[in-house]
Amino acid sequence: MLDGLLTNEGVLQAALLDKDGLPAFISPRHDDAADQLAQAVGPLDASQSNRVTIQGEHACVMAQHLKANRVLVLKCQTGANLGRIRTIFDQAITALDGLIV
Repeated sequence: MLDGLLTNEGVLQAALLDKDGLPAFISPRHDDAADQLAQAVGPLDASQSNRVTIQGEHACVMAQHLKANRVLVLKCQTGANLGRIRTIFDQAITALDGLIV
């Protein structure tokens, strides 16, 4: 599922974080920046909403709570079509929520 997200233009990295905020799955697998994606949980929890988008100088990060205290995080290129990516993100969230018990 995460590998499929990377096939979309502008998506650089995807991670599924477990209930402790640690990367359970990450794509691409060889990328050692997983800990940076896990840092999106802090602003997500602080916002007290289901989703947060953080626009940075070098990337945009989207994070959303899933069932069972999981979090899906996407890292996107700056200047990417975020509307299109949000649609893809929503589809992935629906699919993952269907898989999480």
